[in-house]
Amino acid sequence: MLLLLPWLANAQAPAAPRPDPLMSLLMSQPRTEIPTNVVATAEFDPPVMRPGELSTYRVCFNALEETIGWPESLKAPAELNFHPGGRGQVMQFGGGGYVPRTCINYHARVPRSGEFTMPSFVVQVSGKPVTVPSARLLVTVSPSPQVLPAPQVLVELPSTNLFVGQTVRVKAMLSSSASGQIQTLMQAQLIGEGLLVDQGTSRQQISPVAREGRMLATYIYETTLTPLKAGKLSVFAQGFTAGNRVSGPNFAPGAFPQFTLVDSEPMELQVRSLPQEGELPGFTGAIGRLALEAPRLSTNVVGVGDAVKLSVVVRGEGSLARLTAPPPPTSRDWQIFSGATEVPPPPPLVVRSMGSAPGGSSSAITFTYTLIPLSEGARETPAISFSYFDPERAAYVSLPIPSLPITVKALTTAADLAALLQPDTEPDGSEKEPVLSDLAAAPGLTAASLVPVERRPWFVLVQLAPGVMFAALWAWDRRRRHLERHPEILLRRRARRALNHQRRVMRRAAKAGDAPRFAAAAVSAMRVACSPHYPAEPLALVGADVLALLPVKSSAAPFEFDPNEAFAPPVDRPLATGSPASPEARRAELVRRCFTVTDAALFSGSVADASTLLPLEPEIEKVLAQLEAKLC
Repeated sequence: MLLLLPWLANAQAPAAPRPDPLMSLLMSQPRTEIPTNVVATAEFDPPVMRPGELSTYRVCFNALEETIGWPESLKAPAELNFHPGGRGQVMQFGGGGYVPRTCINYHARVPRSGEFTMPSFVVQVSGKPVTVPSARLLVTVSPSPQVLPAPQVLVELPSTNLFVGQTVRVKAMLSSSASGQIQTLMQAQLIGEGLLVDQGTSRQQISPVAREGRMLATYIYETTLTPLKAGKLSVFAQGFTAGNRVSGPNFAPGAFPQFTLVDSEPMELQVRSLPQEGELPGFTGAIGRLALEAPRLSTNVVGVGDAVKLSVVVRGEGSLARLTAPPPPTSRDWQIFSGATEVPPPPPLVVRSMGSAPGGSSSAITFTYTLIPLSEGARETPAISFSYFDPERAAYVSLPIPSLPITVKALTTAADLAALLQPDTEPDGSEKEPVLSDLAAAPGLTAASLVPVERRPWFVLVQLAPGVMFAALWAWDRRRRHLERHPEILLRRRARRALNHQRRVMRRAAKAGDAPRFAAAAVSAMRVACSPHYPAEPLALVGADVLALLPVKSSAAPFEFDPNEAFAPPVDRPLATGSPASPEARRAELVRRCFTVTDAALFSGSVADASTLLPLEPEIEKVLAQLEAKLC
C-alpha cells in the first residue's frame, strides 16, 4: 500500500499548461529602453565642402520624437541659408535593448569660402532642458580628399507637370559609396502636403544607375504618388541608413550600427485641375495612357437567367491600383452587375547585376462583370463605355469595351415541364416529387394592393400624426396651466352657460304665460350673471347686489329691503318715466319688482301676482344683456 502512494499522487497531479508560443516570442524580444539622460548631438555632413555645395545640418537625440519641443525657427548665421529637411525616429539596438533615436535635418548652402559655426541652443525634451552643442562647417575651394561626401537621396519623377488625380511612379535612389558599399534605406517614405503616397504599391530593388559617368549600384525605393489639389506642391524623400558607422571601435563587442537620417532636396510640382469640357462617358478618374486587351467570356453558350463572366484586362504605365471599373450600361435584354477589380501584388525586392537593365513600370488591372441574359433574343453582350484622360495630349480619350457574340438558349418548353411533373411509375412506397401550391384565388385582407405602404397617400398623414398629437398635448397643457392661474375665466364661462339656460327657460315661460316661472327664471338669470363678480353662490345674492353691477345713476333711489312690503301682496304701480335718468330708474324698478315677486313667493304665505312682469320681458332682456356683457 505504501508503494502505491507516490503513484497515486503523480496520477492526481494536473498536467502543466503548455506555454503560449506567441507570448514566448514576445518575451524573447529585446526590451525598449527610454533613456532618462537625454543627450543631443549636432554635426554638419559633410563638415568640409566647396562653395555652393549642399551640406546637411543634423541634430540627433536619444529620445522619442513626440517628446522633443523643437523650435519653429533656428537662430543661425545668415550665410548658412538654412532650409528644413527630413525628420524621423528609429529604434536602434544597443545595450541589450532598443533605444529611440530621433534626427532632424536642415539643408545649408554657402556661396563663399570661410568657417561657419552653428551656436549651441537649448531644446525642451520631456519638459527638461537639453543643450544642443555647436557645430562647425568649413567651406573651402580645395577640400581634403579624405572627407567623403554625405549620402544623399535623389528623387526621380517622370514629370513635374501633373494633373490632380494623376498617379505617377516615384523613385527614391541612394547610390553606393565611392568604395562600392551599398547602403539601403530603412523607413523610406515620401513626404509632401497635398499628396497621396500609396505604400501598398511600393517595391524595392538594387540596380545599376549611371551617376557622374559611372555605373553605381543604387538602392531604389519605388512607389506611387497622387496629387490631391492643384497648385505648387513639393515632395522630398527620407530614410535611415546605417552605412559603415558604429558607436565605438570597429569589431568591438559593444559596437552597433549608428542609424543616420538622410533625405533629398524638395522637388517642386506644378499640379493642374482636370478640364471640365470634353469629358467622355465612362470616365472614372483614369489618367495616363491605357490600352485594353481583348475581352473574354467565361462561356459563349448560356441559358436565359444563367450568369456569365466578362473579363477585360487594362494595361498602362504606372500604377493602376486605384482605377475603378466603369459603370455598367442599362439594357433591356441583360442584367449587369458592377465590375470587380483584380490587382496583381507588387514584386518583391530585386537585386540586378551590373549588366542588366531595369524593367519597365507597366502594370495591369482586370475588370470583371457578371451578365445575366433576360431573353433569348440577346445575340451579343452590350458594349461598356470607358474613357481616360491622356495628360500628354491634355484631352479625354474613349476606350470602350466592345461587345462579344454569345448564344442564349431559351427556357425549358412546356412539354419538358410536363414530363418532369409526371408521377413516378415506381411502387407506391417511392417518394413523390414536391410541387408548389396553387396561387390564391383572391387577395387576403392584408394584401388589398401591391403598392408599398410608404407610397400611399395616407402615409404622409400617418407620419404627421405624432407631431400633431404632440402639438395638441402641448396646447392642452398650456391652456390648463393658464386656467389654473386665472380661475375666474372658468367661473364666468359657467355663469354664461347658466345665464343662457335660464334665459331659455324664461322665454319658454313667457310664451306659455306662466308668470311665476317667468319671474323665477328672470331672477335666477340675474343671480347667476352676478355671482362671478363677488364671488358668491347665486342663491345668496339679493336685488341690491344686482343693482350694484347695473349702470344706475345716483338719481335712482337705492334698493332697500322692507319686510312689510316684501311679504305683502305686490302693488301694481307704474315704472318711473319722464326723468332724464328714466332708463336707469326703470331698470332699477324692474329689478326690485322681480325680486319682490320671487321673495314674496318664497318667504310669505300669500301668492304674488307675477302677471305684471310678462309685458316687461323686453326690459328684462336688456338687463340680462348688460349683465352678460360684464362676463366677457
